Amino acid sequence: MFAISDAQINLLVAYFVWPFSRILGVLLADPLLASRSIPRRFKAGFALLLTLLVAPLLPPLPTVPLVSAAGLLIVLQQLMIGIIIGFVMRIVITAVELAGFIMATQMGLGFAMFFDPQHAAQVPAVSRVLTILTTLLFLAFDGHHILLAALMDSFDKMPIGVSVPALSLRLLAEWGGHLFLWGLWLSLPVVGSLLVTNLAIGVMTRAAPQFNVFSFGFPLTLMIGFIALYLVLPLLEPAIAQIYRDGFGFISKLLIAP
Repeated sequence: MFAISDAQINLLVAYFVWPFSRILGVLLADPLLASRSIPRRFKAGFALLLTLLVAPLLPPLPTVPLVSAAGLLIVLQQLMIGIIIGFVMRIVITAVELAGFIMATQMGLGFAMFFDPQHAAQVPAVSRVLTILTTLLFLAFDGHHILLAALMDSFDKMPIGVSVPALSLRLLAEWGGHLFLWGLWLSLPVVGSLLVTNLAIGVMTRAAPQFNVFSFGFPLTLMIGFIALYLVLPLLEPAIAQIYRDGFGFISKLLIAP
């Protein structure tokens, strides 16, 4: 009679649970795959499918019982690694959203808010448009395939059972600073043109005190903002592409075992 011991059952279950935790972490943090518009059952099924595909290719796993303190710690480690991978790409998308928020505020469209199902909150219309543009560029660049390839490569660079290096966490915290840098960089052309417009309106108001700045300044600022945004949109494609390349390169830099 064929018998299976408890240790073999634990090892077999851990063989799928540990990689499933890392893949699920990516699906929880990645801005595209973690969208609220994607049903949770689809996310769980997709993570399970990837687990079944990647499990036979994994390096040897640690001989640790799954139902133990060490086994649960490994589950949390894998979940953290997946969240780190997805969080890097979320910073990229959030930087573009911040750029749209800055543009909308300077244009006077801060009151034009739309409900964003991704964040379950009200966001400026310009920010929402740029977010959709960035997501479409992500798909056009084959970014979803590159992200999945980086996830699969992470099992070789940072095998299961290896803890996240402290250096990787520090680099991830420093990476968060790029959010404000890129947000200002992408919005700088529109903000610069609006700054010149506001200076011109100020000079005109100073030269002619009877000039009604409220009836003329807001439409002019709005028009100049839309013109500048229209001219800047073609230039955003190479800039966002470079940001994505930096993000994927940073993921490879993070996944270095100590």
